[in-house]
Amino acid sequence: MSALNPIDPLNKLLAISGVAKECEVTLKAIDELLWNRTVRRHQIALSPYTRRIAGFATAALDGAQMPKDPTMEPEVSPMGSLSEQGLLVTAEADLQTLAFKSEPLKVLARLHTFASSADDRGQPRTSNEVDDPLRVGNLPPHELLQERLAQLVDLIINSKAPAILIAAIAHAELATLRPFTHGSYLVARASTRLILAARDVDVDGLVMSEYGAFLMGRPAYVKAISAYQSGTAEGLAAWIQWQGEAIRKGIEMTLQLAELADTKK
Repeated sequence: MSALNPIDPLNKLLAISGVAKECEVTLKAIDELLWNRTVRRHQIALSPYTRRIAGFATAALDGAQMPKDPTMEPEVSPMGSLSEQGLLVTAEADLQTLAFKSEPLKVLARLHTFASSADDRGQPRTSNEVDDPLRVGNLPPHELLQERLAQLVDLIINSKAPAILIAAIAHAELATLRPFTHGSYLVARASTRLILAARDVDVDGLVMSEYGAFLMGRPAYVKAISAYQSGTAEGLAAWIQWQGEAIRKGIEMTLQLAELADTKK
């Protein structure tokens, strides 16, 4: 806490019971993953494979089918197109880490060009009509977007809070704001990947928070977003706990994949 900027708006969240501990436990899990000898041995092969799993998983949260074999190509169908968007957004996120450090909003807009085929792709919404596959509701008016996004950018660039906390808040804010007419949730989930990489926590994208979220299920995801939207200390803590658990469940799968690769040597 002493290392934080005293006016950092995330300081007060760290004071909520359980939040600092959740960030600490999750960061420790990431460190253990990245220093795991089996993971390090197979890192080059694991990165593209986990990226595909994450891409399919983020699309599945919006309603697509999660394939048994992530190496397969999406089927030619509306749901297959959604899977393709998830794969593209996730892959692009891993290419935009450097740019995200200085121009996060520009990168999020770029990701959206892969998340939508509409004419307004890459552009913030100008109405309150949005696609809401999770049926979260409680959409903030579009007139508030510019101010809220500017505040989010300031947090992403300047906050000295733990990367886990910054990632959790960015994800929740984007899922709440739904800044684009279509595909906002894909972009919101990709922001976690971007922040963990930009903050040098997971530069290789081995943490599959998207897959962890998929394993926890859509109802739990929606409930956690709604808890965040409540604005209460309990709700914020519940969301951050959900985000930490999603990361840790993704880590468990990456470890399993590394161990499986070891048995095939």
